Amino acid sequence: MVQISALPMIALGAGANRVTTGVRVEHVCGDPGLSDAADLALRRRIVSTALRALETTVGGPTRFDPDQSERKEAVSAT
Repeated sequence: MVQISALPMIALGAGANRVTTGVRVEHVCGDPGLSDAADLALRRRIVSTALRALETTVGGPTRFDPDQSERKEAVSAT
């Protein structure tokens, strides 16, 4: 399971093993302040990152950042 969250440390602290960083609490998978094309690109990047997270074997809580698509960061949620 992957959780998309604007507050990734809270999601990791709640026990999620894979967390993709979202934009804002009100608009986790988008930004209404962007143009339609830019918002669509942002949503696709976030969802693509979440799908990649599902395919990735992790050994514990891990945050996936859509702004750095190849980056994943193991995080201690204690």
